[in-house]
Amino acid sequence: MLIGQDFDKIHFNFLGLDLLEPNAIIGDTIIFICSIYFFIKTNSGTNKPAYFLYWKWFFIVFGVGFFLGGLGHLFYNYTGVPGKYASWYLGIFATFLIEKAMVSIMEYQRLKKTLVFFIHTKVCVAILSSTYVFLVVDLTVDPSRGLIIPTINSVIGLGLSLGVLGAVYSNKIHSSFKWLWISSLILIPSAIVQGLKINFHPWFDRNDISHIFLTVGLFYYYRHLKLYRNYLDQKLAI
Repeated sequence: MLIGQDFDKIHFNFLGLDLLEPNAIIGDTIIFICSIYFFIKTNSGTNKPAYFLYWKWFFIVFGVGFFLGGLGHLFYNYTGVPGKYASWYLGIFATFLIEKAMVSIMEYQRLKKTLVFFIHTKVCVAILSSTYVFLVVDLTVDPSRGLIIPTINSVIGLGLSLGVLGAVYSNKIHSSFKWLWISSLILIPSAIVQGLKINFHPWFDRNDISHIFLTVGLFYYYRHLKLYRNYLDQKLAI
C-alpha cells in the first residue's frame, strides 16, 4: 500500500504495442457500459421531458468520457497528455448537464434565471481555464495537474446541484431526490483517495477505488430517475 505517491505504471505488450495501465481501461469500460445501460433505461416520457433528457445525455457524455479516459491511460506512450484532454473536457460538460437538469425543474423563476446564468458562466470559465492549463502548463511532469480545474468545477457543480438542490427537492418535490444528495456524499471519499493518493495495489490503485464510488453514484442516479419517473407517471394517470 502506498500513500502520497503512486505505484509504477503497469506495462504490457499487445500486438506489438507498448501499453499501460490495463486496470484503468477495465474500470473505465465498466463505467462506460453502466452509463450506456442507464441511458437506454432512462425514460424521458411526456412529463418534465427536459429533466430526463439532460440526464440521458449526461449518461452518454459521462460514459464516453471515461472510455476515452481509459484509452488515454492505455495509449499514453503514444498520445501522451493530450490523449487525456477529451475525457477532461467531457467531464466538465457532464457536470454541466447535471446542473442543467436540476435547475430545469426549479419553480422559482427568478432564482432559476440566476442559476442558469451561473451554470453557463461556470462552464465557460472551466473550459477556458482548462484550455489555458493544457497550453501553458507542462503537464508531462505531473499529468494530474490537468485535472485540477475539472475537479474544482465538479465539486462546485455537483455540490450545489446534487447536494443542495437534491436535499431541497427531496423535501419539496419527491423523496427520490434523496438518492442524489446521498450520491454527492459518496464522492467525498473518492476525492480523499485521489487527493491523498491512496493506492492499495498496482492493480487496484486510487483510480480504481474512485471508479467504484463513481459506479455506485451512477446506480443512485438511476434509482432516483426511475422512482421519480414512476411518481410523475402516476400523477399523470390520476
